[in-house]
Amino acid sequence: MLDVRATEPEIIDDPACDSVLAASSYRFMTMINACTGGTAVVRRFLADKAREAGNGRTLRILDVGAGSCDIPVAVSRWAARRGIRLQFTCLEPSTKVIQLARARLASESDNVQVLQEDVFKHQPVAPYDYATASMCFHHFTDAQILDVLPRLRSFVRKGVLINDLRRTPLALFGAYLLTIGAAAGVRHDAMVSVRRGFKSPELKALLQQVPDSALSIKAVWCFRVSAEVTFLRG
Repeated sequence: MLDVRATEPEIIDDPACDSVLAASSYRFMTMINACTGGTAVVRRFLADKAREAGNGRTLRILDVGAGSCDIPVAVSRWAARRGIRLQFTCLEPSTKVIQLARARLASESDNVQVLQEDVFKHQPVAPYDYATASMCFHHFTDAQILDVLPRLRSFVRKGVLINDLRRTPLALFGAYLLTIGAAAGVRHDAMVSVRRGFKSPELKALLQQVPDSALSIKAVWCFRVSAEVTFLRG
């Protein structure tokens, strides 16, 4: 069952998805990101990049498939406390989910903004330094991944962090345990997300096909895979 990536869609990806289920799903994902390391992966990545940039320069970050923007908000708050200057532009195509994101951002600073846009159509007025994508790439087919990365390269100067799920039996069992008592739709999507996730070797083999780039990939706690695609400039 876990030998290859699943292609079954998640309920949350259906434009007709119920608003109550969408809200429940994103509350669950916020908890998962905070408690099982998803937020920490992005925080470590951007802390390293801020040190490399130096001189207090503001890093412009594109967050792809941002959902309810829980990770950009958490990382922005963390960065502000440490004098790290980040400016997030978040992309979320779903009408129902963008409402959740805007409600979350209503009390936040201007360091995080969200646009209702698809990454395959986004055209920024100025380039970004980095892009991040958390729990997003498992929604894409392999062909879409190989399509979106060169597209990102056209307006992201440095590279992309892919922060996603590792497809393992323990991860599937963990998703089962964590969704005991949750709505049926939340449980369904949690289990499908794991089955649509990645094994590190297969993600490495896929990302090595991206031209003019360097790759760093590692398994991280808890049932995550972190891949940094660095764009090489001539």
